[in-house]
Amino acid sequence: MSPRSTLLTVFLLLTLLATTLTLVTELRWDRRPDLSSLFSARRPPRRGPACNHPADHEKTGGNKIPLEVHIMSKCPDAKDCLEMLIAPAMEKIEDIVDFRMSFIGRPTGEGISCKHGPSECLGNTVHLCAAHLYDTHTYLPFALCLTHNFTLLSEQEFIESCAEEHGVDFAKLNDCASDIGPGGGMDLLRKSVERSRRLNAEVSCTVRVDKEKWCVRDSGIWKDCEGGSQPKDLVEHIEKIRRSRMAGEHRKEGGMKQQTGQKVEEWIREERIVRAV
Repeated sequence: MSPRSTLLTVFLLLTLLATTLTLVTELRWDRRPDLSSLFSARRPPRRGPACNHPADHEKTGGNKIPLEVHIMSKCPDAKDCLEMLIAPAMEKIEDIVDFRMSFIGRPTGEGISCKHGPSECLGNTVHLCAAHLYDTHTYLPFALCLTHNFTLLSEQEFIESCAEEHGVDFAKLNDCASDIGPGGGMDLLRKSVERSRRLNAEVSCTVRVDKEKWCVRDSGIWKDCEGGSQPKDLVEHIEKIRRSRMAGEHRKEGGMKQQTGQKVEEWIREERIVRAV
């Protein structure tokens, strides 16, 4: 076989391999999902996490009300849910909620399978890395940019443009999404998918408020929304929960003060302390 024929054969084989990898529907833990190409050669794990979120959802939040959406990054219902419900509501309740976005997929023996293909797994990872690196005020507008034109998620230029527009460092985003070690993009995706499955959130988009399912957007229709499906309904529901919590805290504080006062009077009667004259 001539060198030219050999070269042509190698080129065709490489082209076939690239096409095959692009059509794979699983994001595998032994491959690196770089934003410049859907899959590439394996990279060893880092010594430490590539991404540092300013707040861990499992450990922080204080008195804020948990607000969580479970979505697929290339799902039209996810786009509608974020644009029609979450974003308008967040303009009024951002300061009183602990917002979280989790993703829906299927764990496999070697990784995660995504309903809309490998580019959706990549998109999910990009979302998670942005949330891991930035607070909601920065992350949510970036997420809205990605979901608004979700069909472009496999294009690096599109992700770069959204990042630039909303103050997200693309290099850090790429670094996180490419990291196969603990705390890296693949780890974030696996944990997010497992969380959605554990909470029985299998429909994109499922909205949960204060750890309870509140509303679902499925096939272009709002379902199971007893409290309503408009932004004002979500705002009112969360503010009601907040008022109830505050009232409970005030009652508890008042009860503690009353108990303290009773204890002091008891000590005075027992002459354990002397009342000032």
